[in-house]
Amino acid sequence: MSRTPRDFRSIPHRLNTLLTLGIVSALVGLLFLGARVESRPALALCVIAFALLFQTQFALLHEASHLKLHPDPAWNRWLGVLCGLLFPMSASMLSITHWSHHLKNRSDHEMFDLYYPHQSRVGRTVAWYLMLVGFWYWIIPPFLLLLLVAPGLFRRMSERLHIAEAIFRHPTISLGRIRLELLLCAVALTGVFVLSGLSVGRMALFYVAAAVIWSGTNYLEHSYSPRDVLVGAFNLRAPWPYGWLNLHRELDLNHHLYPDVSWIHLPALSPSNEPQRSYLLHYARQWATGPMLTREPGPEPLKDIPRQYP
Repeated sequence: MSRTPRDFRSIPHRLNTLLTLGIVSALVGLLFLGARVESRPALALCVIAFALLFQTQFALLHEASHLKLHPDPAWNRWLGVLCGLLFPMSASMLSITHWSHHLKNRSDHEMFDLYYPHQSRVGRTVAWYLMLVGFWYWIIPPFLLLLLVAPGLFRRMSERLHIAEAIFRHPTISLGRIRLELLLCAVALTGVFVLSGLSVGRMALFYVAAAVIWSGTNYLEHSYSPRDVLVGAFNLRAPWPYGWLNLHRELDLNHHLYPDVSWIHLPALSPSNEPQRSYLLHYARQWATGPMLTREPGPEPLKDIPRQYP
């Protein structure tokens, strides 16, 4: 590679800022437009555009969770908050839970595509296909609403189920900060719904489409990958321009090896002769294969991942 390590440390903060403002504005605009269009083809175009840009919004939120949406911590936080408003998700909460994913990747805690002999094949299969049709997304809003209105109950449930319990142990991000961001999400979503004049049915149509893509592809790069915390991911070959629209989240092996490197540099980390699976064929494999039986023990979760650059 001709690049130096210094090149990979750069963050395209001006581009990221413009993308954040533009994508969030476009999503709001599509919801307002969706309340007014009368023809079904026009409504379908609005829904498809919303569902695709929804993935860009989450990719930007993902960048913020790694502190690489903007080099200034304050700007990074508030741009992340903006990206999370319509998802909805607390940017601060995602920064904790997503790093937990990096530490536990392909361990028994994150083994959704596999099951052990003592586990129910039927139960794992039902959960798998619910994920593919969007169900994973619909767990999030009520889960976060519970955290907002009943944090004590949420804590007991999260510790029992081992879901997001890390947010109660973070040394610098307070629960109050997370709940404030969730309150902003609730206000923003309610405001857009009321001011746009969207019916409940049309609002649901937009979010169902977005949820199917997000939930059905959120684990895609890890499906059937090696059971290793760091290299348990694939670099997939996404159709153009979806890879750019998704900020190269399909290059997830590169991201797990170098989590501090900005999305814009991920393609340069792949050797020119690297074989890459087709994104669309790998997505189809999820549907055709389902969860697979394994007897291979999973890796132990890591306590930290060393910061490194290529």
